[in-house]
Amino acid sequence: MTVHVSTRCHYAIKALVRLALADGTEPVQGRAIAEFGGIPPKFLEQVMHDLRQAGLVTSRRGKRGGYALARAAASVTFADVREAIDGPFGGAGHGQDGDPAEACVAPVWHEVREAVRGVMERATIAEAAARGRPHDMYYI
Repeated sequence: MTVHVSTRCHYAIKALVRLALADGTEPVQGRAIAEFGGIPPKFLEQVMHDLRQAGLVTSRRGKRGGYALARAAASVTFADVREAIDGPFGGAGHGQDGDPAEACVAPVWHEVREAVRGVMERATIAEAAARGRPHDMYYI
């Protein structure tokens, strides 16, 4: 099956969620992002570079520097992040050259891949961040 989310992609999503949780007035320092997501700092630098290249984050150097979302969190999907980090979703990934079993299962894997792609195209960074925010609760 060709649907795969790498560790880099998982870290990138966590980093973007951290940025979405920020109030947006000041950039978020790499250290805060790394601590939030349990991301090794050197690995975070590489991930953030890829996200900058894809236009998903901006960065500012210096004492008051850090990272910020380049666009609204509600407009950034998990699929956007996956493509920025891991490349586009692949094809079938399985040949059917005379393999009768593969001819039977390949269509199912195709459906699985398309279902996962659909979920990733609908899931946004804003939605993921909202799940991590404490909700106002009333107790009686």
